[in-house]
Amino acid sequence: MTLDFNVLLNTVATMFIILIIGFAARKLGYIDDKCSKYLSNLIIWIGQPFMIIDAIMSTEYSAKNLRTAVIILALGTVIHTATAVIARLATFRFTDQDERRISEFGLLFANCGFLGFPILKSLLGDLGLFWGSFYVIVHNIVTWTYGMYVLGRVRSEIKISPLKMVLNYGTTPCLVGLALFLLRVSFPAPLASAVKYLGSLCTPLSMLIVGGLLATIPFKKLFTNLKIYYICLIRLIVIPAAVIGLCLIVRLPADFSVFAAIMSALPSASNASMFGERYDISPGFAAHFVSMSTLLSSMTIPVMLWLAMRLFGV
Repeated sequence: MTLDFNVLLNTVATMFIILIIGFAARKLGYIDDKCSKYLSNLIIWIGQPFMIIDAIMSTEYSAKNLRTAVIILALGTVIHTATAVIARLATFRFTDQDERRISEFGLLFANCGFLGFPILKSLLGDLGLFWGSFYVIVHNIVTWTYGMYVLGRVRSEIKISPLKMVLNYGTTPCLVGLALFLLRVSFPAPLASAVKYLGSLCTPLSMLIVGGLLATIPFKKLFTNLKIYYICLIRLIVIPAAVIGLCLIVRLPADFSVFAAIMSALPSASNASMFGERYDISPGFAAHFVSMSTLLSSMTIPVMLWLAMRLFGV
């Protein structure tokens, strides 16, 4: 296994170029609050469901792949559980309740789809995308269950019920994609292409939204908010270090350990800013730590992956 740092840096750079365009579009008046909310809903309602289904449907069914999928599902559950504990402990002293909940959400959920997939492709090829697609299943189920619970602690209109845990824009596509995988269903070429194109909306639109929200922050505050650096420290250093340590303790096989390091070292998910925008939970603050963690991750991800590969002898 070899890591192509140029691919990693190019991926992050590409996302930041789109973010800068979103920043400029907001400053020039092409994106406003109303447009930003519409784009957020477009991703949540259309882009994200099709991205999930496409990732799972792109995997060829086999008994070996099914066994590996179960391992990835279990690994994803353990990582999210450990991260949830760290996120809760890291934010419990925040006095602003909106910032506390959106920060906890941002620490818990990493950008495992939009940024994680290109990195997995560069490291592990198609195998990485296969593993990533099932990790995303856990990510989205936790997002729309525990994640909504976290946000709902400051917004009474965000209510969770057993039915909503299953019927939502994250969990439902995961279950549909998993059923199609197990039933070995294949789409006709035009339908498969349509699903892929709709899923590909997520990355550019999410970065446009984050860039637009970032433009609402006074320039002097962009690089002087110590709370933002604290969130980035937890998300980019503490959480991956804890996951790597856990893999060492349980003696997880090297390839799975490096995979776990990749997924835990990613920056905060752009979902944090989109949900912040949708529910009016400190959207500017969320965009601030999402964009800053993405910027800093171009330096921290290579370091954390180098450490993991050295420790696991890859």
